[in-house]
Amino acid sequence: MSRRAGLLALALTLLAPGTGRGQALDARVTQGASADWRTIETGHFRVHYPAESEAWARRAAARLESIRERVVAEVGYAPPEVVDVLVSDPVADPNGIAFPFLGWPRMVLWTSPPGPESVLGHYRDWGELLIVHEETHLVHLLRPSRNPLRRLLASAVPAGPIVLGAPRWVTEGYATVVEGRLTGAGRPHGDVRASILRRWAQAGKLPSYGRLASDPESWQGFSMAYLLGSAYLEWLEERAGPGSLRDLWARMTAREARGFDAAFQGVFGDSPANLYDRFRAELTARAMEVERRIETAGPADRREGEMWQDLTWTTGAPVVSPDGKQLAIVLRGRDEPARLVVWSTAPDEEAEQKWKERREKTLERDPEDVPAVRNRPLAREPLYTLSPGDGVAPNMPRWMPDGRSLLFVRFEPDAEGFLHPDLFSWTPEEDDVKRLTRQADLRLPDPSPDGTWAVAVRNRHGQSQVVRVDLRTGAVEPLTEPAVDVVYDSPRLSPDGRRVAFARHREGSWRLVLRDLESGVETVLAPPGEGTIAYPAWSADGRTVYATVGDRGFIDLWAFPAIAPADSESPAVRLTRTQGAALAPAPTPDGSALFYLNLAPAGLDLYRFDLGEARRTALAAVDIPADFAPAVPPPPPAERPEPFQLAEVPPGREYGIGRQELLPLLGGSVSSSGGSWELGVRGGDVVGRLGWLALGSIGEDGWPEGGALAAAWRGWPVTVGVHAFHAGERPSEQRDELPLLGEALDLDRQGIELAAGWDRLWSGGGFNLDGRFLWNEVEPQGGDTLQQDIASLAGGLYGQRRWGSWRLEHGIGARYESGRTDGDGWSRFGAGLRLGLGHDDTRLRLSWRRDGSQDLVRPFDLYQLGGPETSLLPESALGGRIAVPALPVGTLLGQEHEGQRIELLGLLPVPLFYERRRLWNEGAPRGDWLELAGLEWRLSVDPIPIARTLSLDLRAGVAYGLAGPFEDETRGWLIAVWRP
Repeated sequence: MSRRAGLLALALTLLAPGTGRGQALDARVTQGASADWRTIETGHFRVHYPAESEAWARRAAARLESIRERVVAEVGYAPPEVVDVLVSDPVADPNGIAFPFLGWPRMVLWTSPPGPESVLGHYRDWGELLIVHEETHLVHLLRPSRNPLRRLLASAVPAGPIVLGAPRWVTEGYATVVEGRLTGAGRPHGDVRASILRRWAQAGKLPSYGRLASDPESWQGFSMAYLLGSAYLEWLEERAGPGSLRDLWARMTAREARGFDAAFQGVFGDSPANLYDRFRAELTARAMEVERRIETAGPADRREGEMWQDLTWTTGAPVVSPDGKQLAIVLRGRDEPARLVVWSTAPDEEAEQKWKERREKTLERDPEDVPAVRNRPLAREPLYTLSPGDGVAPNMPRWMPDGRSLLFVRFEPDAEGFLHPDLFSWTPEEDDVKRLTRQADLRLPDPSPDGTWAVAVRNRHGQSQVVRVDLRTGAVEPLTEPAVDVVYDSPRLSPDGRRVAFARHREGSWRLVLRDLESGVETVLAPPGEGTIAYPAWSADGRTVYATVGDRGFIDLWAFPAIAPADSESPAVRLTRTQGAALAPAPTPDGSALFYLNLAPAGLDLYRFDLGEARRTALAAVDIPADFAPAVPPPPPAERPEPFQLAEVPPGREYGIGRQELLPLLGGSVSSSGGSWELGVRGGDVVGRLGWLALGSIGEDGWPEGGALAAAWRGWPVTVGVHAFHAGERPSEQRDELPLLGEALDLDRQGIELAAGWDRLWSGGGFNLDGRFLWNEVEPQGGDTLQQDIASLAGGLYGQRRWGSWRLEHGIGARYESGRTDGDGWSRFGAGLRLGLGHDDTRLRLSWRRDGSQDLVRPFDLYQLGGPETSLLPESALGGRIAVPALPVGTLLGQEHEGQRIELLGLLPVPLFYERRRLWNEGAPRGDWLELAGLEWRLSVDPIPIARTLSLDLRAGVAYGLAGPFEDETRGWLIAVWRP
């Protein structure tokens, strides 16, 4: 769960490096505004949800007030604000986000539940755990300052002192502490946190204090704020006494302004960095003692098998082919996309021979040299690799019975860009990929023995179930009923196809279930103690189910008899004992071994475990007391927390246009030619159905001034908008002298634009279509008022392909405008191409644009080179302007235009560019090129209604004239354009 305190997430979104037009940041965190949204209101919450998610949303709403009451009692502060809660599932992933805006807080809840192998897999109820964590963020971070000046500043920047002062490990760590304390579950009580902290400590890989909040260079580096941050806060409170964390929050919000370090030292007596080093030392000592006790308890106490491949970063579950000769696995790297590879399971004799030859040559050149010790297997070359050329990674592979093809999952976007897991097949020898289902929300598939159907999990609208999928037609039939309070994971068919094993979460625990497909009779196999079961896998003879079991902080492989009744005397057998975690067993067809993933600080390594070893020697019992926490889970509380009360909630009502919220809008632009100030108000609803702005602009040096009222409605599949305006421009008054221009472009105009836009997305690309109509009165300087009408249609097609760390971007667009000015008809038309080639973070982007016209006569209808876009005027009123903010409006005029631009991104913090343009009249020779080179940073952000922000296009740059009217001049600009 990638948790973020809301303001910090918004800041990262708005301040992320700009990439240029066409690379707008997608800031959506909920499903589309055109969905059938509904609202439930309680005393302190407004819950908004798509109608399909009503069962999950009502269950969440029923416990919100009870959770708030307990969180307030724990944190020691009761925010007065009403919280807007948005329930959705935009990326089919378990997550939640809190936005602690003072005065108008938000909470986002994603309904997809985590599986048992997840760091979030230990919970009583997924919705409960999610709400406790996010509500803790809000109650904790909405606490205002008692300092008068800071309270005054908060009216402009709606962020409290804890948000602005506390490092990320504090905010995320504290919410994790409270999630464990109030539910008796969560990460603090889970086996995964203990395994990671213990393994990292034993390897000496616990992050330094400077990397505790976030470490993008290491695996699980972002998660340490939750896992290690929560453990550190628990240690601090145990050291300083109950209530010491509340004292810290009180000092951070005191009348006397303090930073985090000063507030911390006043409670705990030393700096956070110094005490963290002490905590890290104690954790390491406890982890090493755990390791010592295991390895000295008896014979064969540490049983892991042998490393088969040394891997890094996140790795998918392995799967062995039906003949045992191949193994498929999804590999991921820190800086490269996921790829599905197939390895041979046979010894790599060629690689061994080459290694021996290199060793012999080294000794032959220098007999006294000492060859390096080899403690890792040689890296295997894949037989086949499936890379995500369109950027959508393969996941969850399973071999088909014929052993020639693989069934796998990809999270594919729907037409609005929201992700749905679907089934695909891949035949490696032919490199043939076929899509089997569309928007079916299926994951973790397993094919039948005849390959015509499969079982899978469907998580949809917050409800989970096991289904049967016809692989020929994609038809889906339920095997279990969809449920909000039950979660299913990893269904696996027995070799004869008559039974299915799966992990099921119900009533607060995960259990292994065997279900007879014909009769529906179920056998529940309980793990030892309070263990958590994940990754069931059948033996080839159907007599055993292997699974990962987490118990008291240790995660290992176990074997469960699958042929006897549940009350049989045949107990489950522990196969491995690891210091980290043994995950995702994959049995070989001959029954001799298991492949599995072994947790390590750099990622998940692939191991092979000989099952004969487990039969030869039994594992000795090892008692690790809870005193060694957090290297093991802490002792359970004397009394388990009471379940949260479920309150009666009113029926959901239609969302409509939503509750309109206002926010002052202050902006402006400046360049070497002039500038403007914009002041207004933004309005809209939290879902984003209706967004609008009203603003006035004051221009300097001839820049546009006037007023505008614009709105966009996104409650339908087609976005519609209106933009009314009154504006005056005086390009003749710009700071730059353009003697040939005179007052030809000086004019006042007023009018209204109606617009409609339609977008469709697919894997690695998309399409947009935009239509506009403008009624416009134009009054040239010293002339009569002219009526002008313009109709325009524009469309674009774009996409990308990937090959490892290389990426190819491409786009094509076209536009046509038909206008009539004072009864005289004319047209403008054009097309553009964009091509980009990137490697890692460096990209070279080329773009070309060509525009033509027919019957253009009046100067203000011609193509005009120079000047910026502006919030004041609608896009159709700027159709003839070729925005180059380095140049004044009207630098060049003409009936035809050609432009080219090259950008280099990633080499410097700000992209480098070179561009050249020329304008000319029909039938005349093409003019000379006007050339510029410089640096331009650009950020495009879609509207973020949950944060009350509009669409923003921000450009800042500096350029040097290489040829043309401003040759040898250096010019700069900062341009901000708002749209509803």
